[in-house]
Amino acid sequence: MRRLRWLVNARHSFELYRAFLWLALPFGCLFVFLVPPFQSPDEPNHFFRAYQVSEGVFYAEKKEQRLGGELPLSLSQVRDSFLFLKMNYESRLDKNLIFRQLKTPLGTSLRVFTDFPNTAIYAPTAYFPQATAIALVRPLGATPLQMLYAVRFANLFIWLLLVQAAIRLMPFLKNALAALALLPASLVIAASANADVITNGLSWWLMAAFCARMSGQFKTVTSAVVIAANKLIALPLALLVLIGKKQRGRFVFLFSAALFAALAWGYFAQKQFISYDNYHPAFREAQTLSEGVDPARQQVFILQNPLFFAKTVFFSAIKALPSTAAHFVGKFGWEKNYLHPLWLAALWAMLAAVFFSEKNPLATRQRLLAAGVAVLYAGMFAVTMYALWCPVGAMEITNFQGRYFVPIAPVLALVLANNWLEKFRNEIRLGAVLIMVFGNCAMIISILTRYYA
Repeated sequence: MRRLRWLVNARHSFELYRAFLWLALPFGCLFVFLVPPFQSPDEPNHFFRAYQVSEGVFYAEKKEQRLGGELPLSLSQVRDSFLFLKMNYESRLDKNLIFRQLKTPLGTSLRVFTDFPNTAIYAPTAYFPQATAIALVRPLGATPLQMLYAVRFANLFIWLLLVQAAIRLMPFLKNALAALALLPASLVIAASANADVITNGLSWWLMAAFCARMSGQFKTVTSAVVIAANKLIALPLALLVLIGKKQRGRFVFLFSAALFAALAWGYFAQKQFISYDNYHPAFREAQTLSEGVDPARQQVFILQNPLFFAKTVFFSAIKALPSTAAHFVGKFGWEKNYLHPLWLAALWAMLAAVFFSEKNPLATRQRLLAAGVAVLYAGMFAVTMYALWCPVGAMEITNFQGRYFVPIAPVLALVLANNWLEKFRNEIRLGAVLIMVFGNCAMIISILTRYYA
């Protein structure tokens, strides 16, 4: 009888956000080890850039039409030992390979110029957690692969701290934040070396800080500056400072600081960038670069053909919507590795149910502001992808990926959340936990099936 009474009481007092760390930490740690080395998107190049920053080299090097840096040869050798997995759906990983590579020494004396042109233009602030982890384990004699796992753990740890801080700070929509953070795709990318992990976590914390009326604090301004430097297209998030009436007076200073950081690093990155056509012919085929890309000419083309560009963005987004939606909730690895469609549908249904059972005190004006921020972000994303990824005058933007929209995911909650399903909130919270647990278990099975014999 006592046990039954406890279950009934728990059912009526349960909140999803209280279970966040209890669920995210074990699943995140599992993903750190289960996803094979260098199999997260752009993970090799993120790791190389993080190692460069760990040595105090904050700006990438240009050398003979190449962009990257002088790094220990062992880093690229260990990376190369796992290349057979990339884009090869029939390949499987022998676990003994991981154990052998864990013993491969760093050997700092033998160094070569290593290419990582797509991540070389990232601001060093995007790599502080990863670089700090490498700097801490290197004196202990860590091998390259051990460093990679340390980097993954550092990213996961910082992301968990930032999301938990955002949940505590957020005066409402706590369950919506927790649901977004517990998505299998969210945990998989957080457990990688990707530079967007800290930017995503800071973006969520910044939104929570604005909703909690903390726009004037030093850490809030600093976060806005770092986010804008790390990811130019995230600059519109600084506009959320206007969500509170008493914060409007601080808008000019905060937004100006973020804008300066975005433009300053954007200018430097543009100077560093080397297009595929201008890259050293002997090395460009192995790089994450697209043929025919020219950002300067593409920007001119957009200005001269605004209607064509708007049409291209619209139809590209519509075409990519199914894959983007799948990517956002249930994707892992380089390739088109998605959870089963039934799991994808369940995860989206769970998100919708949580959103529609949350009290949202924002007025229509505030919701419209949040919607405007999301639209600006999406527009800047489209321009950036068109300039850096697509040939000049291309008729389609092909790089719509759900992970790029993680920074604004909570902003969409500000727009959409309401209490239409509030009378079912307890059932929805418990159902969300079950879907998250089994959804992440399904992700584990999918990773094992894809990569292991």
